[in-house]
Amino acid sequence: MSRKVFYLLTVLLIVAMALSGCAKKAAPTKAPAPTKAPAPTQAPAPTKAPAPTKAPAPTKAPTKAAAKAPKEMNVWVTWGDNPAQLQSLFNEYGKANGIKVIVNAPVDEDKVIAALSGSHPPDVLVLSGPDNVPEWVNEGLLMPLDDIIAKNKINLDDIYPAMLAQGKYKGKYYALPWGSDTYALYYNKDLFEEAGLDPNKPPKTLEELKEYADKLTKVDKNGNIVQMGFVPDYAWSHIEQYVPMFGGYWISRDGTKVQLDSKPVVDALKWEQYFYKKYGPDKVMKFVSSQGDYASPQNGFMAGKIAMVVDGEWFMGPNFIAGLKPDLWYGVAPLPYPKDHPERAGTNTVGGTVVVIPKGVADSAASGKLLTWMMTPKVMADEMTANYNLPSSKTAAKDPRFHKDKNFGMFIKLAQGSNATTQVFTPASTEINTELSNIEEKVLHAGADPEPLLKEAQKKLQPVLDKALQGK
Repeated sequence: MSRKVFYLLTVLLIVAMALSGCAKKAAPTKAPAPTKAPAPTQAPAPTKAPAPTKAPAPTKAPTKAAAKAPKEMNVWVTWGDNPAQLQSLFNEYGKANGIKVIVNAPVDEDKVIAALSGSHPPDVLVLSGPDNVPEWVNEGLLMPLDDIIAKNKINLDDIYPAMLAQGKYKGKYYALPWGSDTYALYYNKDLFEEAGLDPNKPPKTLEELKEYADKLTKVDKNGNIVQMGFVPDYAWSHIEQYVPMFGGYWISRDGTKVQLDSKPVVDALKWEQYFYKKYGPDKVMKFVSSQGDYASPQNGFMAGKIAMVVDGEWFMGPNFIAGLKPDLWYGVAPLPYPKDHPERAGTNTVGGTVVVIPKGVADSAASGKLLTWMMTPKVMADEMTANYNLPSSKTAAKDPRFHKDKNFGMFIKLAQGSNATTQVFTPASTEINTELSNIEEKVLHAGADPEPLLKEAQKKLQPVLDKALQGK
């Protein structure tokens, strides 16, 4: 469930839909980050032309290999939490290599697509998530990175497997994770104490989470909710975290089968529905719509109105709790697991920033060199500590800056754990995820039965995925 531009758009959607009487949440982050139609068929190698008789030597036409290094390179970033900091980071590379590196951030998706399709794409493109990678690969817009990885000796063994998996499509790497995000359960210790709960013992199972949520919910004499124990889709949908906790995903891991009507999806939606049905969807939505902006002290969790929320590691950083509500007494714990499946403890879905190289770059070797520098542990540690994100490098994760806050250290442990997983992205992910988002909304906000909706969507979307995989 990534973020940056995504979470801001999501919050705007929530507010807009709330004003119309139906709070809308964001579509699941395009299938746990990740596939697409088959890669374009390779053009046949040109036949060798016979060497001309006594052809004169070329008049000093520089070969591609002998071409001068570029004097200027452009890096585009689709998120822009701190553009000045990003520019400062890339200035280090520029000074060391005699190149001016220009960072453009944030860049919207329409501009990115236009540039990828044009003759002057950026030399390196940094995406907030790998959602579009399969589609752009199928359209011939991105370079495979395997040769660059081998030539520059990028150590893939130093990258956490779940994060690395985001960028692999049809057997090749088209994206590398620069950093990542994952989610955990934030809980308000003051509210725990008020409710008679131990502030040092967060719920471990999904069943305990229900019990705690009920104790932490308050309703006034008029039946209006004044405090909620837990809202499963606050501040946006987290279904990509919940479905794996129930043992599955809505697309097969090989990206070829839609699994919307599978038991894990049904179970996850029914579990989420409980928190709305218990107090009435209309009353819950009214309560949620009364909360302040996500990035403000009036955020439901920071304001002490929602006792437990699912959120990412950045939420404890200076742009959020540390800067907006530094005195908040809270804890962070792994997402609860079903009590009948303790082996799923620590399940989490990672996803986040990836780096790609457009296919039409002027100098792929120069782009590869810059990408290699970005993937070095020190550079990654500097960038991710600056933005309160998780590093994808195991070596970078050892940097003491990531472990000053034990709560942040817990996020790193989750991301490197054996139950860390990633989303599956396909060429039809947009259609599939939009459909699932609409179903989730009907189940939570209108009390609908998820099973018939999921079965209908399953029949409709498998042919869509089949066609997308065939490039149609």
